[in-house]
Amino acid sequence: MDFKRIEWIFFLAFLGLNMFLFGIYQEGLKEENNVSFSDQTDSIEKRLGKDGITYKGTLSGEKKEGYYLSGEQTNFYDEIQKERDTRDRNFFKNGIELLDNSLTVYPQMNYAQTSYFIDEKNVEKSLEAFLNDKDSVLFGNQYRYLPDFSNLDGEFPEVVVSQSYKNIPFKDDTAQISLKLEKSDGSDNIHKIYKYTQTHIQGIEELRDKTDLSSERDAIETLYINNKIPSNAKITFGKLAYTRIYKIREKNVYVPVWFIGIKSSGSNLQIEQVNAMSNTIITNNIVPKVENQ
Repeated sequence: MDFKRIEWIFFLAFLGLNMFLFGIYQEGLKEENNVSFSDQTDSIEKRLGKDGITYKGTLSGEKKEGYYLSGEQTNFYDEIQKERDTRDRNFFKNGIELLDNSLTVYPQMNYAQTSYFIDEKNVEKSLEAFLNDKDSVLFGNQYRYLPDFSNLDGEFPEVVVSQSYKNIPFKDDTAQISLKLEKSDGSDNIHKIYKYTQTHIQGIEELRDKTDLSSERDAIETLYINNKIPSNAKITFGKLAYTRIYKIREKNVYVPVWFIGIKSSGSNLQIEQVNAMSNTIITNNIVPKVENQ
């Protein structure tokens, strides 16, 4: 038997097999690199589309400017006393609750007063009448309507208005009014205010120079990359607003934050938060408090 010939046959067979397997390996690497390159270069809009994630309109790439801000909670007891001393000693005499830095008012109203009604078809205009009524609310003209955080559907309708700074609203429970509504007799579109809870900040100051902020598009891309947007979900809104990140003694510190509403099939609205200065996710962050040392 020609062993030399057999050795050559086996050598050539193994060489051919190795070349075949190496070719498959190289092709796999090529495909993997193509996928990786495609994932990196595809726009966020394309990547959302591949996962069945929808949104209304276009994702804005506009980069606004914002600040680090500080502000101090308003003492409503002192403010009510000022009103009683200067114009009406019976101001907010009945139907109020004071708790820490919040004021809850149960209007002692004559329901014929138009300022106590919210018209579902024209919420902003009817809110303006209420907020400008100095007998109904303190600092009312400092607040603006937040439709994305309000709800006129269901059994317990609620409207939220907030303070703002240089055209960017606050979305924080230290600077807003939450109006609880009930259906008005005789109309499905008219709601009456049966109570509201108010917080307010004063002495707002800029702690640093203004800086460019991340865009709505940047914030959504950050959430997508970090798997915060489920497949087949719907992005319902994107809203830039100031929110409190920590408290130093009696001062609150606020930064601009992107609030992104996400609705998955059969689930409640999920609201994610992205710091617009650092473009990092801060949803569910606890506000730290720094006491006197």
